[in-house]
Amino acid sequence: MMTEFIKQLTTPESAKAYLILLVLVAAVVVWIRGTSVLSAKMAGWKNLVEKFPATDIERPGDTFKNQTGWIGNTEFRRTFNIQLLQEGIRVCPNFARRSPIMVPWSKITGVAVSEARVVGVQQNVLLTAEWEKLLQFSLPPKVLPTVEANVPADHFRKVEITPLVELVKERWKNRERG
Repeated sequence: MMTEFIKQLTTPESAKAYLILLVLVAAVVVWIRGTSVLSAKMAGWKNLVEKFPATDIERPGDTFKNQTGWIGNTEFRRTFNIQLLQEGIRVCPNFARRSPIMVPWSKITGVAVSEARVVGVQQNVLLTAEWEKLLQFSLPPKVLPTVEANVPADHFRKVEITPLVELVKERWKNRERG
């Protein structure tokens, strides 16, 4: 019985099926790797690594995985692992895991804090760093004590959240103009 099963697995038809499966898996791997490289290139991550170099060695500190960030006008949803360290924030993107950056606390130029809820989701602390383009990272509210201890108070501002209905109306108006 086992030999019949093995014979069926070694037929030309099953070999074709294995080959097709192997090609599909390879295509998915190439696609994932290609999009990672392209994302890093488009975001200007290489320039960030030069400006804010960091070591690959992780050190003790609160880590927040899959955080959202903005580089220039591009939003990267759930892409960054951010670690709060004594010197600053260590940012490691999913698209360039071997190239983290370390943004010193002194380079954090703005901290926006919102306390409102939008569709039941607690709003985050938004850190803005000094760079030639927009560089922002969204973090959960529990980072606030660490951020307050390391960033001057005049860099903080409270923000109000626009209700979801107003955001939808505004986006619809902009769609009609474009």
